[in-house]
Amino acid sequence: MIKRAIFATDLSKASDLMMDCLPQCRQLGIEHISLLHVPTMSFNYMEYSGYSMRVHIEARMLNLQNRLSEAGFKANFAFREGLPSQEILDFAAQQPDALIVIGSKGQGFFKRNLIGSTTLRVMQQSKNPVLMIRIRHTGSNEPGDPICILESRDIAAHALLLTDFSKNSDVAFGFTRKHLAAHFQRLTLMHVQDKVVMKHHDKETIEKFNLIDNRRLRDYTLALRKKTKAPVSCTLVEGSVVPEIIREVKENNISLVIFGAHGKSYFSDMVLGSAASAILHLLEANCLLIPMSPATV
Repeated sequence: MIKRAIFATDLSKASDLMMDCLPQCRQLGIEHISLLHVPTMSFNYMEYSGYSMRVHIEARMLNLQNRLSEAGFKANFAFREGLPSQEILDFAAQQPDALIVIGSKGQGFFKRNLIGSTTLRVMQQSKNPVLMIRIRHTGSNEPGDPICILESRDIAAHALLLTDFSKNSDVAFGFTRKHLAAHFQRLTLMHVQDKVVMKHHDKETIEKFNLIDNRRLRDYTLALRKKTKAPVSCTLVEGSVVPEIIREVKENNISLVIFGAHGKSYFSDMVLGSAASAILHLLEANCLLIPMSPATV
């Protein structure tokens, strides 16, 4: 069970929306939350200039900590100075069993920006599991400030676990089975047979693939059912991988998509695979990325 989480916040209206997901964090078994803020201005400058922003930031963080305490969590907050993504990663490295929770967008985001640069870097490089809370841009107010809402605040309602039967997805499956399956209201396991790959095989070979994939999905589904009383189902489809996942998310009101990182370049520790990157940018759902690391294997 995941008991600790790190909430990375830039104190923007977008990141404050993550606080609305607190009941769901409780349902996932989280007991302790560390709030982490990396200010855009150096604390040394704040102190030297007599700038009151540090007092304001501390007051905001204390308010968030009190909200967490009132919700029944053990809570603390911390500040770090530097590049936000790197400071989040370094802070999380001290708690390898903690879940990083971060918004898909933060301060100063634009409609055309699908994922904030800090969020993307954290998800590319993290050794901790990362829960990205999907924040949707809905327009702007009269002064021109962006208006945003949560795509889905009910994280545990219906989870979709993706698998391609690789080592990466096996790690994501094992993590979900061990830590998360018991907390979902509904869980679906999905494998997409890439039509680009399948078209190079004859009918007999494809039938063999279907038998193997169906058997694997059945075994995985049975293993998950031993961990939860909630409905667990599986789906096997052939098509273009990302569009098929997008369709599944929309048609079945998926609230959380779980998958493993797939880095297939020489910089595999730094780069997400193309499918994972597309999922992060395009899916209208919260995403949980499970990395290949000692804490999750």
